[in-house]
Amino acid sequence: MKWLTSHLLDPIRSRLFYKMLIIYSLLTLIPLIIVSSTFYIRSSHLIEKKATEEAQQGLSGSAERFDEVLYAVKSQMLPISENVLLQAMFRNVKKGQVNASLNASVSELLQTELTTARLKIGDFVGDLYVLGINNKVLYSTDNKKRLLYAEAFWEMPFEFDRMPEWAFFNDDKRMACVVKIFDEGQRPSADSEIGRLIITLDAAKVRSLFLDYAPDTFYITNADNQIMTASLQNEIGHLLNSRKLQSELVIQQKSRYSEFQYVLLANPGTGGLVQKQALFSIGVTLAAWLAITIVTYVILRRITIPIQRLTRLMRAAEREEYQLISGITTTDEIAMLCNGFNSLVQRTSHLIETNYKNELLVREAELKAIRMYINPHFLYNTMEYISIMSHSPEKAKHIPQMVQHLSGIFRFSITPGNQFVELGTEMEFVRKYLEIHRYRYGERLTYMIDLPDMYRKIAVPKLLLQPLVENAVVHGIDRLPEGGSISITVKEEQYELVIEIENSSLVSGGLLETAAGNGDSLQKHPKGLGTGLDNVNARLRLHYGNTYGITLHHLEGTTLARVLMPIQILQDNEEG
Repeated sequence: MKWLTSHLLDPIRSRLFYKMLIIYSLLTLIPLIIVSSTFYIRSSHLIEKKATEEAQQGLSGSAERFDEVLYAVKSQMLPISENVLLQAMFRNVKKGQVNASLNASVSELLQTELTTARLKIGDFVGDLYVLGINNKVLYSTDNKKRLLYAEAFWEMPFEFDRMPEWAFFNDDKRMACVVKIFDEGQRPSADSEIGRLIITLDAAKVRSLFLDYAPDTFYITNADNQIMTASLQNEIGHLLNSRKLQSELVIQQKSRYSEFQYVLLANPGTGGLVQKQALFSIGVTLAAWLAITIVTYVILRRITIPIQRLTRLMRAAEREEYQLISGITTTDEIAMLCNGFNSLVQRTSHLIETNYKNELLVREAELKAIRMYINPHFLYNTMEYISIMSHSPEKAKHIPQMVQHLSGIFRFSITPGNQFVELGTEMEFVRKYLEIHRYRYGERLTYMIDLPDMYRKIAVPKLLLQPLVENAVVHGIDRLPEGGSISITVKEEQYELVIEIENSSLVSGGLLETAAGNGDSLQKHPKGLGTGLDNVNARLRLHYGNTYGITLHHLEGTTLARVLMPIQILQDNEEG
């Protein structure tokens, strides 16, 4: 231990600058820390108390605003439930009669009432539903948004028969207010009840009432601690995390017009005024310490700093890290030494920058830029396909298998390591990609992969074929109402590897776009077919030279992309 301490302190002991700088820093920093800590500890209690009071006042204001909304919705529902047209419609339904004129009048009435409610209360008023005694939705202002728990709305208990009440549960992450409708002239009873009226609140828009709070701090819950609405929509419907309640300062307030609870999770000890006070104390301490350190540095640097900087830069130069020493204003021997070092560094750096090492860095940067484009571009398109399929019940059942394919694709594309993979591995990636598209296009897409076993071990740049297959799908199959096919063939011609990707298309024959064998970019198609091909072509030229690349043939009814590259076997220990 003594030997280790001695070796750590020897560099400091041997330099006057370090010793003086540390001494002056400690003489300033220690008293400042004592004063600031004492002030912070004595004032923290008072500040926490004040911060808690402010949080309580803020919650009261938010609760008051939301209570006004709850009351306004209930007030709007009561006259609607007693409307004679609505009751007449319920009597017709009960008798099994249909009066188209009456139903049209009721529809117009409810749409008008909903519009009025949104104007008076706010655009977070969602939809209006009329529920019959058989749990059937007789009317909805938005047929696309249906009630998920119609039976639950019918079975929910009421404290007062004729008064609207807020449901203690969410329906499709929406808060809902419900009122019973009784037959005209009848006393409230289970037999005289003919229907129920429901108005929902849009949870996403309701969040505008408590935007002042940080995410994950403000909640509206029911009596059972279930979250009715919150800043994060994925928390709606779940129980409020008990760990949060134990670790945070919990401020609660009950609603005046429902069984809801307004919950604010605050932590004045680490935030709010206490945090500002702590930051202020730390800032003052650091500012004073920094000021003394700067003064000390300015005084000492004219004597010791130039030599120390020169020593440090010379050691860096041994590691091929070349930097110039600046700030030399004198003309003494030290300045002459520093200027000579600068001249040497400039000449050395110039030679390195204009030689082989600089060229390698440029080529590596180009390769990385191309690969950075391909990965996120493919992932975005695939996730877009999954999103589209989720809207179709028939296609949605295939989403788990799609996600499994996507997981394998994504794992392959982001796995660090080699820039090259076996052709068999790359072709398996393509097969999964095409399988994903088969779920989307169904019988409109067929494909064939012809990969002889003798070519499976050939090394190819990672993610080389995906942009080509993507072009075949997007600019070929997708534009054909009847669909088409994609064929991938691997063969050898004159001791070089040829990969052909042919797909059905609307392009007329006779046009040929060439990428291999020249230094120019692949000519862009007017509709954008060149972007992916140009990137693939650039990668092939960077890896193998301008002799190799892509040729694109537009034939009658088909498009053929032809990849030409050398045959190289992937070594097990090859680095990317």
